[in-house]
Formats: sequence, structure tokens, C-alpha cells
Amino acid sequence: MSEAYLTGLGGCQEVGRSSFLLDFGGKVLFDNGVKLSPDGIQYPLPVDTNLDGVVISHAHLDHSGNLPHLFVESSFNCYMTPPTLDIAKILWFDTLKIAGYEGIDTEWSEEEIKKTERFTFPLHYRRRVDITKNSQLELFDAGHIIGSSMAKLSFGDKSFLYTGDFKKDETRLFKGADLDVGEVDYVAIESTYGDREHPPRKEVEKLFVEEVQDTIDRGGTALVPAFAVGRSQEIIEILKDYTVNAPIYLDGMGQKVARVMLSYPRYLKDHKALKKALETTNWVRRASMRKKALKEPSVIVTTAGMLQGGPAMAYLKEIAGDKNSSVLLTGYQVEETAGRKLMETKRIEIDDREYEVRGKVEKFDFSAHASKEEMIASLKHWSPSKILLVHGDKDVMPVFKGVIEDELGIETVIPELGKKLKL
Repeated sequence: MSEAYLTGLGGCQEVGRSSFLLDFGGKVLFDNGVKLSPDGIQYPLPVDTNLDGVVISHAHLDHSGNLPHLFVESSFNCYMTPPTLDIAKILWFDTLKIAGYEGIDTEWSEEEIKKTERFTFPLHYRRRVDITKNSQLELFDAGHIIGSSMAKLSFGDKSFLYTGDFKKDETRLFKGADLDVGEVDYVAIESTYGDREHPPRKEVEKLFVEEVQDTIDRGGTALVPAFAVGRSQEIIEILKDYTVNAPIYLDGMGQKVARVMLSYPRYLKDHKALKKALETTNWVRRASMRKKALKEPSVIVTTAGMLQGGPAMAYLKEIAGDKNSSVLLTGYQVEETAGRKLMETKRIEIDDREYEVRGKVEKFDFSAHASKEEMIASLKHWSPSKILLVHGDKDVMPVFKGVIEDELGIETVIPELGKKLKL
């Protein structure tokens, strides 16, 4: 069989703009995302070859955000689960809308979104398809967000597994990753949390709900900025399950995503529980409802998760001076984002004015990524001959590499951006 090579076009020693080209005679691209930084959007390195196919692991923009751009000048088959396509479309159209507001030129248009959809082959989990004459693709549940998948490509007598973002342990919405992928020779694994563990989920839920209820009891507003995809809906289900004694509001893009999620019951752990929670929540549909939500002690779950815009900013302006209110962050805050600055300084800039937040600012670890132990257990299960670490901080990766080699004795490599790596 011919040699196989992996080239990292993004997501090498960084979190964001994931994109990896596997060349085994055929050429398949895994993910093509963007990275949102304070200096603007960063893109993956360009693809300078004809592709036999593109696999998108899940809808988050750091994995799917640049895909329409690839269709500006070429066409190829795309593979992803049906929910991934539906949610990616919401995010792509939102990208165009924001660019329009801010007067930014995008490198692709609505036309490319339609073309992407036309060339996408929706694939459910555990359905094997031929990509080239001698290669087959199969997607497995990654347990990260709805429709997220780990992609296994078999070529000749070898196989390659790309985990994308995955979560081995179950969460409120998902059962956890399906590790039974069969034999695998090479694994490219995310390493976001390669140097640490997550606190037990139930403990985090309890602490979060207690903080929400304390805020309500003080007569304040509990503002919960949350990612539109997955986190917003999970938080709503938690609040309902613990019967928080206050009106609960859902605002922003999380509403559109919730509709998509409810249309795919088989991709959720407990469709009925989520449906019931969302149906008994107040969906904010106009500005007057935002005013109403702020008039009484309430919980407001709203985009954006890192406070880089979205309805969260309108609420934050109103509650910043209220020491009884709180801002409860529920996701990873990337360095230099407004959310990270708020965590560190209790200050935030909105519409060119700096606000000091007088109430409580707290972060809760509801991570949808595997912890160090979850990743080690997964690698042990797969027992590949070579491991490639992707999608992680450059300081974390060498630590994780050391742990893998010490505990599992498997050769582990950290790919460099733009460098061709022989498998």
C-alpha cells in the first residue's frame, strides 16, 4: 500500500480553525474551520490540491466555518451528519448577517452555502460509504454536541480516526462518545484538556443552580451567557430539572438551534425531557420581552457564550450596576475575549463604553470536551500504533504527550502547521 501523510492546515498547537488533509493516494480533508481572535478572523492554510472529499466533524465554526469558502472555486463531496448540516447553515447565515452589520467583506456568499448543501452527503452514524475506490468512511457519535462525529477512514489495510471534539462521559443531553469504532492504526485526537480533569457534572449542576437561586432570592437577575449550540439548551434543561423558582427566559440564536435539536430525537439522550423544558420556557421574541425579563427576578439564558456580541450585551448593560445580579459563565473563555476580560477584571466594554460589573461573576465548568482521563481511557480502548495531538494549547500538548507515552507507551506526535507528516 502507498504511504499516507497528514498535513495540518489549522488546529495545530492551537484551538481554532481545525483543518487536516489526509493524503493516502486519495485526498480527504477533515474539517475546515475559522478562529475568532481579537484581531479578526483567522483562516486555515489554503487547500492547494483537488479533494476526493471533505468530512465535517461538527457544526461549531472552528470546525465548519470556512467550508463554504472552499466551494468558491471548486466542488467535491462533503460528508457530515444531518443535524451538523442544519446547524452549520444557521451559523453560516449568521456569519454573513454579522459581516453585513459590520461592513466586512466575506470571502463567500449565500450562493456558496447553497452549493455546500447541494454537494453534502448527509450520513448517519455507523453507515459506511465509499469515498474513493479503495477508501471507506464511517461516522461515530462523538458525544460533544448534536450530530458531532468521530470520523474513521479506512484505506488499503490501514485506518485513521479523527476525533474532532468529543466527550466520552455522558452529559445531560448526550450519551457520550461511541468508542467502539473497530481496529484503528492512527488517531488524531483533540487535546483541549490534556492537562486536567473536569469536576463531576452533577456537582457543577448543583453549584450552578444554587448560585442562580441565591441571585433570585436577592432580587437580582441571573444572566447566563451560553453558547447557542448545545449549552443554552442544556442549561435550560438543568434549570427546569432542579425547579428553579423564577421565570426562565431563552434569547438569541439558541432558539433556532433548539428547534433543530428537537427535530432529531434519535440524536438526543432524552428528547422528551428537553422538549418539555424548552416548551415551558419563555422564548424572547421582541425587545419588550427583554424589558419584562429585567423587571422581575429572573434567569436569562442568552447568546453569546464568550460575550463577543449577541443579546447578552444588551442585558449586561442594564444589570452591570446591580450588585444583586450575577453573570454566570458556562463555557470556556478564550484568551482576550470579552468574557475572559470580565472574569479577570469584572469590567467589560459595550458600545465603546466600559462598564464595571458590581454583582457576582462566576464561571462553571460545563465542558463538552473530554478530560485528560477520558482521553487516556479512549486511547487505551483504541490502542493505535500512532497518535497525533491536535486542537490544543501549545503549552498543554507536550504535557499530554508525556502522559500518553508514559501510561500507554504509544508513539505520539504533535503536528506543526503546514508540515507534512508521514503516518
